[in-house]
Amino acid sequence: MNSETNFCLRVDVDTFEGLKKGIPKVLEISKKHEIPISIYLSLGKYETGRNLFRKIQKKERITSSIPPWKRNSFKSLFRGIILPAKNIGDNEKKYLQSIDKDSNTEIHPHGYNHVRWSTNFANLSKDKTRDIVSNFIYEYKSIFQRKPIANAAPNFSVNKHYFQTLFDNKFKFSADFKYSEPFVLQLEEKKSQLAQFPVTEPTIEEHIAKGKSTDQIVSEYKKRFDNHIENGTKYVCFYVHAIYEPLRLEKTVNKVLSYVNKYDFKATTHSKFHQMCSKLPIIRIETLLD
Repeated sequence: MNSETNFCLRVDVDTFEGLKKGIPKVLEISKKHEIPISIYLSLGKYETGRNLFRKIQKKERITSSIPPWKRNSFKSLFRGIILPAKNIGDNEKKYLQSIDKDSNTEIHPHGYNHVRWSTNFANLSKDKTRDIVSNFIYEYKSIFQRKPIANAAPNFSVNKHYFQTLFDNKFKFSADFKYSEPFVLQLEEKKSQLAQFPVTEPTIEEHIAKGKSTDQIVSEYKKRFDNHIENGTKYVCFYVHAIYEPLRLEKTVNKVLSYVNKYDFKATTHSKFHQMCSKLPIIRIETLLD
């Protein structure tokens, strides 16, 4: 079977424990299946527990489909309350640089302070948006000694100023949506465009939230992959959270990824896909933002 489908495995890191424990497991899994990974790393302080406690106090909506106490580690739930907040730029710089040297791994920003971004980023002013983007650019450069070329907005929370800010900072692409195919986002300024490599597949977490069993989940992905083959889909992006699926659902992740080789998908990273793709459909920003 010679498939023309490009498969991207995206891994989001939004807790300190996800970085310390989840990423080594992800690397182990990806090497087993010979699938490169695109890591999106939340920058700034990791204070998951403090932010969750604040959200509960203010009766704010918790956006995760799985309760935080089921998808986060014990330590993460107390990070910033009993345990100290962790800034990865200060604590894990050498480890991240070592991962970055692997030719099958690429690391991009995943915003700045994941929970706070998820809470109010959509309503921020132009100046505040630019400040936050500048913060994660600065921190990324301090770790990797280069400017980032992409970002993934935490919880897919965006605003119209955000995309123009990425464009102005010469970002090559971003991963800010759940959508059926990659596309070029046409911004309000006529000559401003930004490639978007969205997540195309529902997460394992979403299936579990609907009460599906492991067998049903694996069967669902097989059906989706069958459809991609039948329809000649050029791009598929499946994503996991480092703190959750690789650590708690390793067998299920392995079963899903086993289909990548069985179906002869072309496993690649977002950066490499960007280099090879030429014409993408254009979608105007106002059609995606309310």
